[in-house]
Amino acid sequence: MHSRDLEQLAAAARWPLPQSVQAVVSRDIHTSIHVPDGCRVLRQVSANRVRVLVAESGSAPGRNAATALGAAFGGSPAVVGPSVPLALAGTSLRWAEYVLTELGRNARGVHRAVDHPAGWILANNRQVADSLAAALLEPLNRCTPLRREQLEATLLAWLQWRAAPEVARALNVHPQTVRYRMRRLHALFGHALSEPDICLALELALRSRRFRQPPQ
Repeated sequence: MHSRDLEQLAAAARWPLPQSVQAVVSRDIHTSIHVPDGCRVLRQVSANRVRVLVAESGSAPGRNAATALGAAFGGSPAVVGPSVPLALAGTSLRWAEYVLTELGRNARGVHRAVDHPAGWILANNRQVADSLAAALLEPLNRCTPLRREQLEATLLAWLQWRAAPEVARALNVHPQTVRYRMRRLHALFGHALSEPDICLALELALRSRRFRQPPQ
């Protein structure tokens, strides 16, 4: 829908358009949402997501309002997208959706999408992401699809946590399983896993691949 069409519809409905909006996304589909003062909320519930669009008035504290909405999900992970002009509402929503997928099922509490910029930036540059993944993740091509999936998940978690107990908790596996997989990864990647710049590039490549997978 073009902005002019939206303006005409809003005028016909006598609904003043908000100056800016924020998206809030969660997996909790049962919670009733308290609407903060000064905001209007549009909510969409799907099979595995609740998507909330916070329509901010000129004086409403958008970040506080959106965070308050996220807190209403009672411990389920919620992600607050950035505050953007109305025309860019889709950007706020897609960024929040991306971060929710990135966080995984073990996440809890409210998170800000702007605290997770790197993977989102790369995920929106498909050509760079494909080239990076093809070059850096080539050692995994010799694995079966299932083993590759396991090793990719383990490597991404290890790049984030760098310790077997934390990786095990993130993946819901035994620490010994993590150590076994890491030995395999070190055999495949060699000294590359000791190079900070390569590790950063590997994390970006893995995050961009994960973004394209359907939400769980």
